[in-house]
Amino acid sequence: MDFSKFDSRAKAETGSPMQIVDEWTGEALMDGAKPCRVILRGTASASMQAKMRAAQKAAMMSKAAKAKGSDDEARVMEDVHNQLCEAAAPFIIGFENVDKDGKPATADDAMWFLNLTFVHMGVKEDADGEPVLNKDGDPVFEMSNNPFAKQCSDFASKQANRLGNGKGN
Repeated sequence: MDFSKFDSRAKAETGSPMQIVDEWTGEALMDGAKPCRVILRGTASASMQAKMRAAQKAAMMSKAAKAKGSDDEARVMEDVHNQLCEAAAPFIIGFENVDKDGKPATADDAMWFLNLTFVHMGVKEDADGEPVLNKDGDPVFEMSNNPFAKQCSDFASKQANRLGNGKGN
């Protein structure tokens, strides 16, 4: 039996196309009849594991430096957005049917693409449409849209998106 068909790590390195969807409606974005897609490496790829390790080490060093120094800074939504974009950008290796200023977008346009949408937080609701409250009676917030950075991170982290491997392929 040829076990190379189970090589999800190589496919994660090569990348897979993700259909880009509208951040609010979830509808597939199309260029006429052609799907607008971003090509993403998966988290299992060797290059992404190395990048994630380096980012974790840098974050730990930064956290240690802050602990020695100044007070914690207030975080705003821009910080959450930037963190999502910085985490998602390294996964992007290309685009299909996505243009920037009339030219095909490239991997160098990753941050531009991810910055096109922004995180929106809304009050979490239960099945009856009532606000969910925490133990102090304050509303609980959740992301109410699906910005491009989240779409990319979610897709890259799912091993099942590495097509061509496993049972039946």
